[in-house]
Amino acid sequence: MALAFLGLVLGGGLGGGIGLLAGLLYTELAGTSGFEGYSGYVVVVWMLGGILVGLIAGPVVALKWSRR
Repeated sequence: MALAFLGLVLGGGLGGGIGLLAGLLYTELAGTSGFEGYSGYVVVVWMLGGILVGLIAGPVVALKWSRR
């Protein structure tokens, strides 16, 4: 159970970091406008998506590794 919680925390953090980098890369490549912080909103959406994926994948991977 503790390993699943650790996977949840680490997965969320890692997913958020990857989402942040992906969002920054997307805004740079797509030339997203910075008008009234629009590019910041785009990065936040990417980051929240990464956190969501990490919160799901982290415990799954941790529990799978613990059963080896």
